[in-house]
Amino acid sequence: MPITTLALHPPASVGVEWEVDKPLAPLTSIKIGGPADYFVTVSHPHQLLRLARWARTVELPYLILGGGSNVLISDAGVRGLVIHNRCRTVRIDPAPCSLFPLDERPFLFAESGALLAGAARTSINEGLAGLEWAVSVPGTVGGAVINNAGAHGGEVKESLWDVMLLDEADEVRIVQASELDHRYRHSNLKRGEIIQGGFGPVVLSANFRLGFGDGEALRAKAQGFLDHRRRTQPVEPSLGSTFTNPAGDYAGRLIDAAGLRGMQIGGIEVSRTHANFLINPGGVGSGRAADVLALMEMIQERVLRQFGIRLDAEIQRVGAWQ
Repeated sequence: MPITTLALHPPASVGVEWEVDKPLAPLTSIKIGGPADYFVTVSHPHQLLRLARWARTVELPYLILGGGSNVLISDAGVRGLVIHNRCRTVRIDPAPCSLFPLDERPFLFAESGALLAGAARTSINEGLAGLEWAVSVPGTVGGAVINNAGAHGGEVKESLWDVMLLDEADEVRIVQASELDHRYRHSNLKRGEIIQGGFGPVVLSANFRLGFGDGEALRAKAQGFLDHRRRTQPVEPSLGSTFTNPAGDYAGRLIDAAGLRGMQIGGIEVSRTHANFLINPGGVGSGRAADVLALMEMIQERVLRQFGIRLDAEIQRVGAWQ
């Protein structure tokens, strides 16, 4: 049941459609998750900004949902408001010459709901280097900034210049990348392993500082990354990488060496293609979040017992958990 029986509805000026008890499973990459008490989709940063500010004034906890990858939504769903972020503008901006008189490297501007892979393709098509590693990475720019997404030896922090966000004091600020404490799959915007509705900062957009490259070479490099993904990662619904890689090793190798490839609990299975992926072959209505969590705990216990290494979750749990 919704957290309140008040007749809540955002101001008409926000221009969004209000839904109650909205199923969230279809909006996630693993196709699992219970409903949101309240749900809206935004397509412009002004809507996102106004909606978050309104939710704060009526004390309605909110949660921003992007591409739905690397998140496991509870079977019980999410209390409060889920804002589906589809603010997807991406463009190339020239560097202001007054700021960079000797360096005219351009910026890639992306709204936080833009797909990271799409932003990478835009940069490649313009002959700009720095994001080609991301062409095969799922999720949105906002999630990538928060989690310092990375692949193929590249990371967000290497080319991120600054971020526009709504902070916890209700002010819109430009935050330099150096202020975000980016580390391996981490930033100071990340809110722990379990995320519930709240009143935290909201990423609105990001600027990436890119370099010039050879378009043909960049496209060939990106195609190599895409081919590698198709060869080595499952096609079934999944969370993405489940665990972070421990220092000097790979989570997938450890899980495989522990004999867990193909292990199944309920409708969830350790992928036979890549053991660090948990898959939900049946799609929506098949696997449960509880099964995913049970399988993760089994993997952690087995790897710890056999190798003395504790695997840490890369994915975040979202919503109402016991």
